[in-house]
Amino acid sequence: MAITEWYLNIERLPVFDQTTLDYLEGLKPHEAKHWNLQTNAMKTYKSGLLTQLLEIQGYRCAYCGLGLDRSLIDREHFVHKDQKGGWPEFMFAAENLIAACAYCNRALKGCATTIVTYSAIYSHCVFNLVHPILDSPATDIEFIPDACGDAILAKSLTQKGLDTLNFFELITPLMTAKRAAYLVEVKRIDEMSKNDYAELKAISQFKPS
Repeated sequence: MAITEWYLNIERLPVFDQTTLDYLEGLKPHEAKHWNLQTNAMKTYKSGLLTQLLEIQGYRCAYCGLGLDRSLIDREHFVHKDQKGGWPEFMFAAENLIAACAYCNRALKGCATTIVTYSAIYSHCVFNLVHPILDSPATDIEFIPDACGDAILAKSLTQKGLDTLNFFELITPLMTAKRAAYLVEVKRIDEMSKNDYAELKAISQFKPS
């Protein structure tokens, strides 16, 4: 599996039926507390949202690009939704929602401000970090091959790219190593045939008498 971009370039948005859209519209004006509503309609929306985001993103974190298969996954708001200091009006905007690993979202991003210039129209806002949906990340960030030919070395092309790499710690030796390890993991999975997997499963379930 050749990966040349780790900070994701998301080109498709989740889609919902009209009933769900009408429900979300009916909550306006949106408040942060709406995200935690326990109605069946909200549970259905959030479940469908995560399912679609994971499929769209290929089960990879939008920020670090690593796999989400065994990670704690967050439905992430690129522009945070807090009632004080946040922008709850963008809480259900499809362009504002991505899937991210808990480390990128909680340990690094949290409620950090990502808007430099506000507009009531989300896509007209100016952001201080590369936006995985509205920006073309390759304009700001480049991943170049190492000695083994794997594109895991992060390089900034703009100040915004550098700020993003530093913010999510993507330029560190640890994250470079994690990208290399993920490529090895994916390669081994691809190489493993169904017969190999059946044999592995049989061995793992063996119980000595």
